[in-house]
Amino acid sequence: MSEEPQPPLSPSTARGVVLVVDDQMQNIQVVGTVLTREGYEVIPATGGAQALQRIAARLPDLVLLDVVMPEMDGFAVCKRLREHPDTASLPVIFVSAANDSETIVRGLEAGGVDYITKPFNKAELLARVRTQVDLQRARETTARILRERENIVSMVAHDLKNPLGAIRFSAQTLLELPAEKLVTASDLTNHIVTTCDQMLRFIERFLNNRAQEAERDRLTTVHITSAQLKEMLSAWYPTAKRKNTTLSLRLPEIPLLASGDLFTVRQIVDNLMSNAVKFSPLGSQIISRIHANSEGLHIDIEDEGPGFTESDLARVFQDYTRLSARPTGGESSTGLGLAIAKRGADRMGARLTIENRSIGQGSIARLTLPLVNTSEA
Repeated sequence: MSEEPQPPLSPSTARGVVLVVDDQMQNIQVVGTVLTREGYEVIPATGGAQALQRIAARLPDLVLLDVVMPEMDGFAVCKRLREHPDTASLPVIFVSAANDSETIVRGLEAGGVDYITKPFNKAELLARVRTQVDLQRARETTARILRERENIVSMVAHDLKNPLGAIRFSAQTLLELPAEKLVTASDLTNHIVTTCDQMLRFIERFLNNRAQEAERDRLTTVHITSAQLKEMLSAWYPTAKRKNTTLSLRLPEIPLLASGDLFTVRQIVDNLMSNAVKFSPLGSQIISRIHANSEGLHIDIEDEGPGFTESDLARVFQDYTRLSARPTGGESSTGLGLAIAKRGADRMGARLTIENRSIGQGSIARLTLPLVNTSEA
C-alpha cells in the first residue's frame, strides 16, 4: 500500500465517525483512505474484541465489519452489539469477500443493515456509508429532540403544579372562612395574586425562550454605551432593597462603548441580576462592575450567595437545570434564566461565563461584549 489514511478529523468537522473492523490492516488502510478523503473520521480495529472496546469508549455513527476474523467473527460482534441497549440501533455494514446468498442472509439476520462484497466499488461504498451515517444522525437528532421535549413537559408540569396547588388551597380556605375573618381573607387573596404573578412570570420566560429560538437570526447590532449598561443594572436597586441586599455599581472612569443587540444585552443583564438577587442572603452585597481590557467590555455581577458545586458548573447553562442552591427568599426558579442568557450571548458573538469567587462564598457572572473604539465610533 502506497497510500495512508489521512489524519482523522475532529468530531466537530467530520461528516461522520466510522469504525472499520478488519483483521488485515491493509484492508483498513484502503477503506480508511477512501473515507477520510470524503471527510469521515475513521477509527480502526483489527479484531472483534478490540472493536467492542473501541465502541465502549466512543460510539461511532457506523461500523464497517469484516465477517471472517479469528477468535470472534463479524456475526458474533454484531450479535453482541444488538444485545446491548446502547448499541442495539448502531448500524453495521458487513464487508466480506464471501458473496454467496447464505452468508449475506446470515449477516442481515445477525443485525446488519447492509452487506458489501470485496473488492468493493469506491462509489458504491461511499453511497452506502453516506446513507447509513445520515440515517443514524437523523435518528439521534430525533431522539434528542424527543428527550428535550419530555424534559420540558416534565419541568413545566413540576413548576406549575406547586403554585396551582397553593392557589387551590387558598381559594378553598377562603370559601370556608366565616364573614368576620376579613383580615385572613385579605392575606389569602394576596397570596393568590402573588402566586399567580409567579406563574405568569414563568410562562412569560418560557414563551420568551421559545421566541428567542424562533427569532435567532433577527439581531440588530448597535453601539451600547456604559451609561445604558449602568441604567440596566441600576433598575435592580428596588428589588435588591426589598431583600435588604446592597447593590453597588463600579463604573469606568471614562465612557465606554460596546457593540451588541440592545434587547438581548438587557435580557442577559436582567437574568444575571435576577439570579444574583434571588440567591443572595439577606443583608449581603451584590457588586456590579463595568470595565474593559484587550478582550472587550466586561459586565461583572458578583454576589455573596452559596456559589456553585462542580456538578452545577458543568451544567449551569442547560435548560431547566435544577442547581444545588435554592432561592433565599422563597422565589420561584424555572431553571431557564442562565440558559436563555447563554444562548443570547452566543447569538451575538459575546461571551458569558460563570465561576465561583476565589475567596469565600458567592459567584461571578461575566458578560463580555466586543469593545468599540470611541475615537472611531
